[in-house]
Amino acid sequence: MSDTCKGVLLVVDDEPLKRITLQIELSQAGYTVLDAADAAAAIKVLSSRPVDVLITDLRMPQMDGLQLLEQVKARWPQTHVVLMTAYGSVDSAVAAIKRGAYDYLTKPFKTEMLLEKLERLRSARGWVTDKDRPVPLPERLGSLTGVSLATRRLFQQIRAIADSDRPLLIEGESGTGKSLVARAVHELSRRSDRPFVTCDCATCSSETGDADLAAPFEHAAGGTLYMAGVDSLPRAAQVRLLHILESRTLDKAGNAQPVEVRLVCSTTRELRTLVDAGDFRQDLYYRLSAASLSVPPLRDRREDIPLLARQVLERVAAARGDGKPRPTRISPHAIEVLLGYHWPGNVRELEHVIERAATLTGGEEIELKDILLPQQAQTARVPVPSERLPGLTETIAGIERSLIDSALRRAAGNQARAAQFLGIPRTTLRDKMAKYGMGAPVPNQQSSA
Repeated sequence: MSDTCKGVLLVVDDEPLKRITLQIELSQAGYTVLDAADAAAAIKVLSSRPVDVLITDLRMPQMDGLQLLEQVKARWPQTHVVLMTAYGSVDSAVAAIKRGAYDYLTKPFKTEMLLEKLERLRSARGWVTDKDRPVPLPERLGSLTGVSLATRRLFQQIRAIADSDRPLLIEGESGTGKSLVARAVHELSRRSDRPFVTCDCATCSSETGDADLAAPFEHAAGGTLYMAGVDSLPRAAQVRLLHILESRTLDKAGNAQPVEVRLVCSTTRELRTLVDAGDFRQDLYYRLSAASLSVPPLRDRREDIPLLARQVLERVAAARGDGKPRPTRISPHAIEVLLGYHWPGNVRELEHVIERAATLTGGEEIELKDILLPQQAQTARVPVPSERLPGLTETIAGIERSLIDSALRRAAGNQARAAQFLGIPRTTLRDKMAKYGMGAPVPNQQSSA
C-alpha cells in the first residue's frame, strides 16, 4: 500500500452514476477506491484483496446491504461497513448497526460527510491495510507524549533549543501544556541538576514589581526560571525585567549581583499584537523572543487524543483507592466522540473530561454515555435537518451537474469517455451540459473514434 494512500475503499451500488461519482470524489481525497455493481461482485473483490471500508447501498437486487453485511462480518470481520440508505430505510440502517455496521448515511448526502466519518473511523479503530505499514510508537519527552507529526516536530525543536542560554518564548493556547514544555527544556539542558523555578506573572503587581521579580531570579540561580503568562506582566515589571536581562544583574541593597539564569517565558496571547497595541514593550519583546516555540492546539494533533486520554485514565485508576471497579479502557465510540470534538480547552479540558468520565462509569470501560461535553458538542453528534429542504427538481439538478462535472474531470474533458463513465449516451451528456451552461456542445463529427 502506498504511503500516499489513505486507505482502500469498496463502493457497492447498483446505480452506476452514484457509484462512479463516489469513486471519483473519494479518489481525489486520497483513497484507493474499488467499485462493484452488486453484492456478488463485492464479495469477489473482498476475496481478492484487503479492503478497509465497505460502503454499500442498503437496497440492491438479489442480495441487499444487510445480507452483504452479514457475509462481510462472517468472513472479513476487520473490514468496516458503512451503509447508504434512503430516508425511509433508516430503521433498517439502525438495525444494521446493531449487527456490526459502523455507521450509515441517508441519501442524498455530501461526500464531505462520508470523508469525515472515514477519518474518525480510522483514528478510532484503524485500517486493515495499516498492518502493512510501520506503526509509529508513542514518543516521550519528559512528561510530554504523542504520536502525531505536530508533536514530533515540537520535540525536535525542544531538543534543538534546550541547551541554549538565550531567553525562550513559548507561545500557545491555554491548556496546551506550555509548562510541561518549559520543564522538558530544563531537563534536557545542562542546567537540569539546578533549580527549576516557576513564576506566575499574573501575581506580579504594578506596585511591587521589583520585589516580585527579584526573588524568583535568586531562587533559580544557575537553573531555569519559567515565567508563566508573561503577557500579563504589569508595565512597571516589564521595565524591571528588561533591566535585568540587559544588565544581567540584580540590584540588592545597592549592590549589583550577577544573574546566571536561563529565562523561559510563556504567553497565551501574541506578544507582537500586544506590542502593536502599546500594551507590551517592544524592546522587551525582542529580548524574550530571541528563541521561540509554538505548542500546537489539540485539534491540530488529533492523533494524540486516544493516547492522551488513556494516559489520563491510567493516572486516575492508579490514584483511586476506594476499592471500586476501576475503568481501564475507553470504548471505540467514546474515542470517536473525543476525536470529533473541537477542544477549545486543549489537553487540560481533555484531562477534565476523562477524569469526570472515570468517576461516572461504574464498570471497567468508559462508554459514550460517560463522555460529557458542552451542549453544542452533544447536539453536533446528531445531524439536524434544516428548516427548508431543497425541492426535488433543485436537488436532482445539483446532483446531475456534480456528476457531470466529476466525470468530465476524470475523463480530462473527453466527453465520449465521460459519457461512458456516466452510463449515458454522448448526445444526452451534450444536452445536459447545454442545459446547465457547462460549455457549448461539441458538434457531431463523422469519425470512427
